[in-house]
Amino acid sequence: MKSTIGSLLFYIPGVKLPALVFVLMAATLMSCENSEVERNDVKYYYDLKGFINNQIIVLNEKKPKVTKDLIIDGHKEVSTTNDVDWKKELELFIQSDLNKPSYQQSYTVVRADSLSYEYILKPGEDLPIRHLDIKLDSATHQPVAVHALLKSENKIYTSEKNISLTCTKRENLLEISSYSVAGYQKLAFMKRKSFNVSAKIGL
Repeated sequence: MKSTIGSLLFYIPGVKLPALVFVLMAATLMSCENSEVERNDVKYYYDLKGFINNQIIVLNEKKPKVTKDLIIDGHKEVSTTNDVDWKKELELFIQSDLNKPSYQQSYTVVRADSLSYEYILKPGEDLPIRHLDIKLDSATHQPVAVHALLKSENKIYTSEKNISLTCTKRENLLEISSYSVAGYQKLAFMKRKSFNVSAKIGL
């Protein structure tokens, strides 16, 4: 089962365990992603997963320093490290890729110009990715900015997450320079918990 919360909240050295207990509990209760086998030969939407996986390879090789700010219900923690599991760290962005067989007819595609993709969930569809916006670099045609809105709701759990990342050219290649996750989680009979995670990747 894949958690749709991702791991951005879990890999923050120095954050005290009690501050994350609620997050860890919630992660076990989230809806499972559709387990259909993805067809890698056909891409109906922009290949966000492929881009993020390539970034993971670069980040694992370079091991850059990452500074994170985490706020959970007003409690702030700051950490800096170069010991990051990038596959887990960027899991939410991988999960935001729309190239799943069951998603093919579920989104309206808006192209304001040749360097932008906007995907909007159609009325009546019930999928966790409600909106995905991708801006491309004019030279490389790779993302310089990505934003997605994810929502999940059932009888015992509700959540909303706004995720964003930006890329910067380094040595003529685009690399992720910052990313963030902001939103809330609520279990039935428990107080709503808000969170905001922002990270900057050093050179």
